[in-house]
Amino acid sequence: MRYLIVLLGVALSGCATTASDNGRVVIEATSDSQQLEGARCVVKTDSSRWNVVTPGDVLIVETDGDLHVVCDKPGYRTSEVVYRAPPGLNSPSVGIGATGGSGGIGAIGLGLGANLPLTFGGKEKAYPSRVLVEMGRS
Repeated sequence: MRYLIVLLGVALSGCATTASDNGRVVIEATSDSQQLEGARCVVKTDSSRWNVVTPGDVLIVETDGDLHVVCDKPGYRTSEVVYRAPPGLNSPSVGIGATGGSGGIGAIGLGLGANLPLTFGGKEKAYPSRVLVEMGRS
């Protein structure tokens, strides 16, 4: 039994990875598939906002709704990229059940469930490590 618990812990720790590298999200603008330097971008989640000049990066500690990136540069059309946060991130579930046994003796159980992949020490990060915003000439 002890080995089963250790094995389960090792197996679940492999699911506790994130998409972005330590919460850093690199913001880059491109035009005709070529890197475009100096675009001014606004990066937003539900509760945070950052200003960045491309190429640049922001540190997003935890997933907080959709990720919006809007970039602007003179001579180019304003462009936006939106990454939708997966629904139900870190929504644990609790269930209570009761059953009747023979002789009128019943059993009551409590179960706690969690969605996979599991995360430890914070919310799951669902944003990519790199965002490319394609900007066409105006």
